[in-house]
Amino acid sequence: MVPRTAPPPLHPDLRALLGACRSAPADDVPRLVLADWLDDRADAAGLPSADDARARAALLRVQVELARPTCDEARLAQLRGQEAQLLVAHAADWLGDMPATLDHARGRPFGFGAHLPAHARPPFQLDPLATRGGWRFVRGLLRIDLEVGELRNRALGAWFDSPLAEWVSEAGVALSGVEALERLEVPTALAPYLGVWYSIGAAVYPSMRLPNPAPEALTAARCKRVLKCANFGYVRALTVMPPAVDAGLLPLLPAAPVGGLRYLSVRAPVGDTGAALVARAALDNLSALDVSACEIGAGGLGQLAASPHLGQLVSLTAFRNPFGCDGISALAESPLASRLRILELQNTGIGDRGTAALAASPLLDRLTGPGLNLSMNPLADAGAAALAACPHLARFTELILRECRVSDAGAKALAGSAHVANLAYLDLWKNRIGDAGARALAAGKHLHRVRELSLRDNAVGTKGRAALTKRFGPRVMV
Repeated sequence: MVPRTAPPPLHPDLRALLGACRSAPADDVPRLVLADWLDDRADAAGLPSADDARARAALLRVQVELARPTCDEARLAQLRGQEAQLLVAHAADWLGDMPATLDHARGRPFGFGAHLPAHARPPFQLDPLATRGGWRFVRGLLRIDLEVGELRNRALGAWFDSPLAEWVSEAGVALSGVEALERLEVPTALAPYLGVWYSIGAAVYPSMRLPNPAPEALTAARCKRVLKCANFGYVRALTVMPPAVDAGLLPLLPAAPVGGLRYLSVRAPVGDTGAALVARAALDNLSALDVSACEIGAGGLGQLAASPHLGQLVSLTAFRNPFGCDGISALAESPLASRLRILELQNTGIGDRGTAALAASPLLDRLTGPGLNLSMNPLADAGAAALAACPHLARFTELILRECRVSDAGAKALAGSAHVANLAYLDLWKNRIGDAGARALAAGKHLHRVRELSLRDNAVGTKGRAALTKRFGPRVMV
């Protein structure tokens, strides 16, 4: 099948902007630049109509905001409503015959339905809000999840040859095992869009065809085969599991051709040694790095922060690591602090000195809101005061400081700061705040926009509760 109405070729500038989005998949900026271009050049975009261009721009902005973690349920409901309206109105034109092609390829009737002639089976009906079916719009662009057997589907190949495919951020296929990657055959039409999501060392789960699968026996030689495989160039997301680390994969990375990776996730306790090996790898196009719970200390985070190969990195997820004040200080003083837009730092041992370094760096001026979450770090009162004095705090509408050892002095610093004026959500759950801190928050003249204040599991007594309830009413939880 081919799209019912073949759309015209896209404007060359539009094609370049779409390519930039594919090159930096974790970065919202290229998508928002694309949205602005579509609005500004709606009549000349090469799309069926100016309204179509503006609708695509609106979906980009709505879904980019939806993808950002937030406590604002009302705003989420509003965005989901806008998203639904856009998809119901435009999904059929934007998708063409691709959903029907996938449905036909995957429609394997069983039971009584297997004996029905093809013409007696229910015709395909597009659900523009479907969460299954192999396709979905993610942050304004199309993500298609394929199975290996579908790569050679001629109708699907014809669709990928059409201008509609230009809006695909990635056509992903999930693989594990050395042989699976070596056997992969990629048709020419899919090559510009295909991204393999490869897991090395993952558990092998049973299936109906293979109820008792044997786990892959990983060795250094097999790891080397993966990295040297010609098809490794299609790998966009690599997940490294503990068996791969045990087999010696990480020492191979610095010499491996890993320039095609956009996402890297390490799910093993690799420590500073492993972090240093990742920092030496030529990950020049990496967009997102996840090293959560990897037992990385200050030295390891410092190596990553100083790496000359992470110039495209915009997202670093590093929670549950013991790098503490020295690690976050090294990150705050590195060139990476001027590039990151997403940074997850919960439970990393950051105290008052590290929080002060973070507040003084360019990081908080660049991080994407709406929330700043530093929970389960011992930043205490001095750290809370450093945040309160930071002008960049005004960029956030949500501040989450759970289990941070903040007491009355820290609560008073936050309550008296002019930089909290935009906060709609302030979460101070399970700290050490008593009546004095509660009364200070209740009297805080800059907290007029707060819609939810959490002081659960603190030392707030009767007087503090009364003051908070008088000021915030049902908006406070204590």
